[in-house]
Amino acid sequence: MSKRRYITCARAYTAPMVKTLYLVLSGAPAPEGAPELVRALQADGYEVVCLSTPTGVRFHDTTELERLTGERVRVEYRMPGTGSPLPPADVVLAAPLTFNSTNKFADGHADNFALGLLCEMVGYGVPTIVVPHCKPQLAAHPAFQRSLDTLAAIPAVTLLYDHDAPYESRMPTWAEVLQTLRAL
Repeated sequence: MSKRRYITCARAYTAPMVKTLYLVLSGAPAPEGAPELVRALQADGYEVVCLSTPTGVRFHDTTELERLTGERVRVEYRMPGTGSPLPPADVVLAAPLTFNSTNKFADGHADNFALGLLCEMVGYGVPTIVVPHCKPQLAAHPAFQRSLDTLAAIPAVTLLYDHDAPYESRMPTWAEVLQTLRAL
């Protein structure tokens, strides 16, 4: 009687690595639009979780952001035992960040959920890209340059801001932001 021999082929399968990106929005305008950024990030393989300052929700299409991500835009701290926790972040993108939010973040003011999360992620060493956007009159304020210097000195932070560029070119395009993300 012959024995059947079963040979199994072990095939290595590696699921595509999905990286979680926290997108922190504030009240600064996004010339190309936040939904367009989310689409580009998703096309690059990121699971995007949108967070916003309280003022920021008035400036962005949160309904479209929620439709794209399948999650609500988070603005407030979650109470214990309510809602779902955030998935761990692989990278954080704060874009666009207002004059006010840039200064608060640099000084460690965690007076709202989005800024508190930015401060915490830097403490964890999570790579964080900061894209400030404000009008030239605010950018000329001495506190802003101090804040940029502070943020640039944080090892986990990559600052995308060209103070010497004309106002219309100070904020990078979404393609430039994606290029920076890919280089991390």
